[in-house]
Amino acid sequence: MIQSLLVPLDGSEFSERTLPLAHGLAKVTGASLHLAHVHVTHAPDHFLSNTQFQYEGLDLEEYESRYREQEKTYLSQVELRLAGAVVDSVLLEGSVQEQISAYAADVGADMVVMTTHGHTGVSRMWLGSVADALIRRTTLPILVVHPGCDTRVPGDAISFKHILVPLDGSDLSASILPHAKMLAKATGARLTLLHVVSSTAVLGARIFPLMPDDISPAKEKARTHLESVADSLRSEGLDAAVHVQEHEAPARAIAALGESMEVDLIALATHGYGGLKRALLGSVADKVLRGSSVPLLVKRPG
Repeated sequence: MIQSLLVPLDGSEFSERTLPLAHGLAKVTGASLHLAHVHVTHAPDHFLSNTQFQYEGLDLEEYESRYREQEKTYLSQVELRLAGAVVDSVLLEGSVQEQISAYAADVGADMVVMTTHGHTGVSRMWLGSVADALIRRTTLPILVVHPGCDTRVPGDAISFKHILVPLDGSDLSASILPHAKMLAKATGARLTLLHVVSSTAVLGARIFPLMPDDISPAKEKARTHLESVADSLRSEGLDAAVHVQEHEAPARAIAALGESMEVDLIALATHGYGGLKRALLGSVADKVLRGSSVPLLVKRPG
């Protein structure tokens, strides 16, 4: 059950693109909505030079205090736009990722709804990907919207009509199911369970295509597993279908099917690897996020 939603904002229009969606989710689930902005100290915008004289005559403490008040006013104005839901907001200070993660725990957030980037200019950007860092730091499900002008952002929660759930038979992939179910029950969306069967085999440094006699049993096994999961979902009153796809690259297949099936959300679990381990092993969730314009619900298991 979704009772508390957290929406990080940085003051940009792009970071606000998830507000109608979060607002709609709050209304259909009865969840409280928490808005959070992290104050990041930065140089005054009108100082373009980088000399020892640029701060002469400026009270930096007064400037920062004034800027904090502007941020609080901004949050209050956003609150007024979200009528019909229980809303509060907070201005945080410190590391963006640490503060958002800690505040999520403080308010007992069941889900974080955010864009992956919300740049507001060179001096004010939240460096790096906050969503990427949160995925590695928290086990909360995070509903993220891919940056880009072609991003399909549902107008509200009721716009969720079709959710794609990639599964591979592992406990890791199945850990996203409870959250996909909650969203489907709240919004009335139908679910499509997807298994991508690799059409290649790796032996040492070589990649070999698999013959039909090798792929067919794997596809049949995948379909049997998906049908079992779908039957369980149907017993709970959900509309669930299955789809088995043969492809050499799971992430590309998931992103492509998300587009061709016109799904409104892709829900999948991730290991949440960072650094060299992710560079070596790759991350399907990360590749889907960067390769698809469809919003993504992603979760790292505990």
